[in-house]
Parts: sequence; C-alpha cells; structure tokens
Amino acid sequence: AALKQLVKLCSASPWIAEHLAKTPILLDELLNPSTLYTPADLDLLRDDLRQQMLRLPEEDEEAQMEALRYFKRAHVLRVAASDINQTRHLMKVSDYLTFIAEAVLEYVLQMAWKTLTEKYGLPIKEDGSHCDPSFVIIGYGKMGGIELGYGSDLDLVFLHDADSQGVTDTNNIDGKRSIDNGVFFTRLGQRIIHILNTLTPSGQLYEVDMRLRPSGNSGLLVSSVKAFKDYQLKEAWTWEKQALVRARVVAGCPVVAKKFEQVRAEILTEARDPQKLQEDVVSMRIKMR
Repeated sequence: AALKQLVKLCSASPWIAEHLAKTPILLDELLNPSTLYTPADLDLLRDDLRQQMLRLPEEDEEAQMEALRYFKRAHVLRVAASDINQTRHLMKVSDYLTFIAEAVLEYVLQMAWKTLTEKYGLPIKEDGSHCDPSFVIIGYGKMGGIELGYGSDLDLVFLHDADSQGVTDTNNIDGKRSIDNGVFFTRLGQRIIHILNTLTPSGQLYEVDMRLRPSGNSGLLVSSVKAFKDYQLKEAWTWEKQALVRARVVAGCPVVAKKFEQVRAEILTEARDPQKLQEDVVSMRIKMR
C-alpha cells in the first residue's frame, strides 16, 4: 500500500520525489493514507507538535530544531498529497501551509523565550509587572494574507510592549546580570531568526525576510508598539501602509496583539490626499517595472 502511494505521488510530482529523497524518514507518512491525504487544521497541528516535542529533552535544542524540521516536512507532504489527490481546493492548500508556519512560529517563540529568560531574567512593563511575553510576531505578505506557497519565505515584523527604559528582573536567577529590555527583545528576535534560518542536516526551517520592519534593514530588529505607531503615522511610505492590509499577528501575546490591531485600524482608516496617493502609486509602479 505504501509503495502504491509512493509511485502515485512521485509520478505526479517531481517536487514530492525530491522531498522524499532528501528526508527518507518521511516514507513512514505513506503507511497511512487516511492521514496522508487529510492535512490537519491549526489546533491539531499545535497538538501534534506539542506531543512530538514532549518526547525530547528540554535542554536539547539541536534535537528540537531537527524535530521542527521533520514536523514541517511531514505536514507539507500531507498538504501536497491532498493537493495532487484533488481533495483540497487551491485556496485551502495555502491555508494549510500557513497553518503549519503558524504552529512552528508559536513553538519557536516559546523556545527562544525560555532560553533568553533563563539567561537574563524577565523584562519589565511600565507598570512594573513581568512581561509574559508582551511580544508578538506579525506576519506580512503571503504569511499575513494566509497565502503561503510550498517555497514561500516568511515576511515578519517583531513588536514588544515592555518599558523601553527598563531592565530585566533577575531576582530568581542566581549569578545572572540584567540587560536593557530593548537588548533583551533584540536578542529574542535574533534567536527566533536563528532557529528558523539555521541549516541543520534536515535543511532550513523557513527563510525569514525582515525588511518590512520600520526603517527596513537600517531599523531596529524589534520595535515597541509605540515606536511602530509613531513611525507609521509620521514616517512610513505609502507602500508600507498598504502592506498593513495583509498584516496580522501570527504568534505571541494576545494583549499586544489587540494593541497592534488598534494601531493597524487607525493607520488604514486615516484620511488620504487623493492627489498624493495617486502620485505615490504611479511612482511605485514605475519603480517595480
């Protein structure tokens, strides 16, 4: 039965053949057609990933990174199989590919948060309470629009809502030093990108593009919600505001997510000068061409 599925999928898609050749352990997925042709929704993906990670030692980050890559490849194979079998509409295919990325991002954020807080303590909010984590990952482009393809990268922006002048609390961590909240969240963002980008024996998890953050490559890796709002109101180009149309929170703190949605709504509904808007759109299209 598994051989029949293998011949069927590989004859239909050279991409799947290459996918299986790179990760032969995925052949196990062919043993059960009922799951092979039925991709999981977001809740089931979260549960599956959580169960897989429970089998691994918490301190073994390399094993966790390998497990994340297997999880992604296995579920992408299921999506591709259902795509070839025509049991899923094209729009649903992109939905499921996006759900896989969301489940991975949520877990990667947990991994990075645990590593950083054990080393530097917990960042502090303006009211003196601990961040938990007061941090969100914003998906733009295809990720934000729930339109990921099989080879899509992730357009991401990181925001936090900690006290910009505060430092981390290390009261419960012996021998560790405090660092500025801004430095903490920058290192958190770097850690997330490292886990996603690093090439392991199983390859790369996702390629990450951070150029849509305020001020692009020259800007801070992680901005506060307030700094993000100020930038969008005072400095952002028209195309940066257009990009917000497909921006949404894909992982992180629900409270900060709500604040981001309020900022997004304010930016997208502000009054426009039709003449300037027309000039900006024409200028952008000329540059694209």
